[in-house]
Amino acid sequence: MHKIRQKLRWTRSKETESIMLKRILLSALLLAMPSCANREIPKGPLPDLPGKVLIVGDSISLGLGAMGPDKSCPLTPEYTSERHSYGVQVADALGVDYEMFAWPGIGLVHNYGDNQTNTMSMRLTRAGELERLDATGPVQLVLVNLGTHDFFHNDPTDRFVPAMEDLLALMTMRYPDATIYALTGPMLGGTDNALHGHAVETAVKSVNKDYDADIRYLALNGGDPAVAYGCQWHPSVPAHDHMAEMILDDLRSKNQ
Repeated sequence: MHKIRQKLRWTRSKETESIMLKRILLSALLLAMPSCANREIPKGPLPDLPGKVLIVGDSISLGLGAMGPDKSCPLTPEYTSERHSYGVQVADALGVDYEMFAWPGIGLVHNYGDNQTNTMSMRLTRAGELERLDATGPVQLVLVNLGTHDFFHNDPTDRFVPAMEDLLALMTMRYPDATIYALTGPMLGGTDNALHGHAVETAVKSVNKDYDADIRYLALNGGDPAVAYGCQWHPSVPAHDHMAEMILDDLRSKNQ
């Protein structure tokens, strides 16, 4: 019996050590995650923007699955609503038009699935896509939300950071008077989310330093988890409402 009690105490001790180690690692991960900027700053008025909102992103920006009743529904047109997507809501709140430069499944350097021939980095080297950007007219707000597909069960940091730097530098040079946001979220979690956030924030800091820019980094979330999910884990309409308000709040704080 004495040996059994010793073995039980040893087993419990190892289990306790394992739990403590997991808690320490989780705390370190959460500390490493950048916080959303300006959430506690009092609201000012929204800026008066004379130009369009340019939205650069993937299926999240397009509002895929937003109208879905739960996570099990397919990503089909009846459950999709670009009008309810966060970027379009921001444009509506500002009273301006928008230009959508987004595709389902696209990543900056790594797409969802097997087709890797049309990443955003590849598209932005093509004359036709650049001409499309040129034809947008005056742009006063740029919302970039890319990387969900890049970092889903993957770590392309070494390729992603320089590609994001190139993208943000391109936006800075093409739209020198625009407010530019580099966004993350809300579909990734855990380590994927931490790596994504760190990579985007690293690129933002680099471009801000090299170009004397003021690109804003903002980590979006879907708000109340009880109503945050549409089809296939995509953000629901309430989640898009919440994300839009996060961006608008930050614009108000910047406009004080």
